[in-house]
Amino acid sequence: MDRETQFATELDALRALCHEAIPREERLRHMQSLSQHVFLEPEHQVVYESIRALLPHGPLSLAQLRVHLNNRGFPDTDVEKYFQPVTSGSISHARKAKVTP
Repeated sequence: MDRETQFATELDALRALCHEAIPREERLRHMQSLSQHVFLEPEHQVVYESIRALLPHGPLSLAQLRVHLNNRGFPDTDVEKYFQPVTSGSISHARKAKVTP
């Protein structure tokens, strides 16, 4: 997988974690499947770690993620892009998205 495709796949995987239309249990399983993955993009790694800290405790919101990232020292992260629709296919694609470790 080339760098651009890997970047897009990672972004879609994170968007799937933030997407409220995907059942919570499915997002938690998806999050677990990414636990050993080292993200190509450092920002993606930081965002994943924040999502991993927040998602098990209830619904995930843009505001929560923004505050969590700010508190971790990443105030300039464009959080909105993680709450946009998955771009490389349908929601079912995002549910099945596998990021290679």
